Amino acid sequence: MTAATAQALIRLLENDENFIPVETRESYDSTAAPIERAEYANRQNPDLLLSIHGNSSPNSTEASGFECYPVTPGRTWHTESLTFAQKLASEMEAAGNSLRGQGGIRYLYYNEENEKILAEANNTQIREEGTFTILEEAECPAVLVEQCFVTNADDVDRFGDADGVERAAQAYYRAICNYFGVAPLEG
Repeated sequence: MTAATAQALIRLLENDENFIPVETRESYDSTAAPIERAEYANRQNPDLLLSIHGNSSPNSTEASGFECYPVTPGRTWHTESLTFAQKLASEMEAAGNSLRGQGGIRYLYYNEENEKILAEANNTQIREEGTFTILEEAECPAVLVEQCFVTNADDVDRFGDADGVERAAQAYYRAICNYFGVAPLEG
């Protein structure tokens, strides 16, 4: 799902002369560590980074919806990342996805035991704990998205199948265009 979404988004961006998209991995056949993806992206000197993921809930097949995680408060690129996250959440909601948390935007931190701590978007307290590695290491505005829950059949039907992947890629493309102030191509 994530590879198909990324490839669909890359195609949309390549067809728009306003953008030069760069992927953070050479192939979806192998896994790259988050630090490797961030380092590769940083070498390209990007203006924006979007990391696409599928969420899961091992204890429930009921969890559903879209959520995204911008660079956390107090860090370089927080304001720009939050602006991009707001545009992503708005476009995903317009595409028919439900939003988790406060407007689909949350912050994630890891405590000393490497346990996840969620904070809603209105919690702008500056914290010392780290967040997702790709967000920590990005040298540009960055947002990690959880497109849908792969453990929820309805979510997969809406945003994980072939049509849903295209719908999500279109939403991400419109959010990117909106972030940079350019009109998306019709089609």
